[in-house]
Amino acid sequence: MSKGKLYVATQVLKQIVQKTVLIASLSCSALAVAAPAVVTPADWLVRMVKASSSTTFEGVMVYENSGGLSAVRVFHTVRDGLVSERMIYQNGPYQEIIRQGDQVAIIRGDGDVNRYRTDGVVGLVDRLGGYRDDLRKSYILMYGGNDRVAGRDALRIDVKPRDSHRYGYSLWLDQASGLLLRSELIGEGGAVLERLQYVDIALPSAMPDKLLEPSRPVVWQARPKRQTNVPKLAELTHLSWESGWIPSGFELVGVSQINSPVSDQKVDSLLFSDGLASFSLFVEEDQSKILGPASEQIGATTAVSRLFRQDDAYYNVTVIGEISSGVAERIVVSVRPRGETQEQ
Repeated sequence: MSKGKLYVATQVLKQIVQKTVLIASLSCSALAVAAPAVVTPADWLVRMVKASSSTTFEGVMVYENSGGLSAVRVFHTVRDGLVSERMIYQNGPYQEIIRQGDQVAIIRGDGDVNRYRTDGVVGLVDRLGGYRDDLRKSYILMYGGNDRVAGRDALRIDVKPRDSHRYGYSLWLDQASGLLLRSELIGEGGAVLERLQYVDIALPSAMPDKLLEPSRPVVWQARPKRQTNVPKLAELTHLSWESGWIPSGFELVGVSQINSPVSDQKVDSLLFSDGLASFSLFVEEDQSKILGPASEQIGATTAVSRLFRQDDAYYNVTVIGEISSGVAERIVVSVRPRGETQEQ
């Protein structure tokens, strides 16, 4: 990878990967009341969603992808309707993740504290809760059999894509509570790209405040307003470029501009989602004019970057998200100056 060529992509990619364990784990909590009648795989997902924000729990989970294996101790509770969580990595450099509602802070051993706003970012469990609506257009649910995870009886639910443009999931749910105990993200040929699993978990009646307190003070930033009335892609007439191909089932759900870390330019950012998977498309002018492809993949998260030329200007096009490198490549190469025809 050329130096600086994918700086924007890799920095965003690192943030996404850092949050992957967090986002997945934030969706895992157990149902504390009597379980409703469950008949279909979709009913199990509804039960899982109801369990995602109702219970205090603590445990140890492991997260594995192509980047390695991490063990994380999790303390999780709900206060005044908002999730409060602290996660401490048990291997590698010290890292601690604090969540309060939709705000996240990452505390490192060198004292650095990075804050993130997660408005619009939801966990796997919450996203799967929409299966009966938008997700059924792109995925189908199937029972996968019985198993045991973390010493508990579990039922496996397979979330299978209806085409080759997205990944599938296998989920192991606690039969007694609906708790998500394990998840695997399945790529092409059945390869497991990411795996998350609790190896120990307990559900205390209360969580001591000291277990949730960050090791360093965190000054939280004001929450941004949620974007409403997202326009159609064809309505973004201010863009000097357009995309010739987006996978079926993916809709534009967010539009923004971010400051580029390598130039004085604003970077157009478009977020697409099918209700479960998502990817972002970035386009910025490349002053270096260095042609050549670049890509990065960690687990299920792919970053692909290419350049196109418009008159004397060069533009860097990057796709980052939970899609295969082949799909990301096809999206990237379809981007062209607005109004320019492209042979299929």
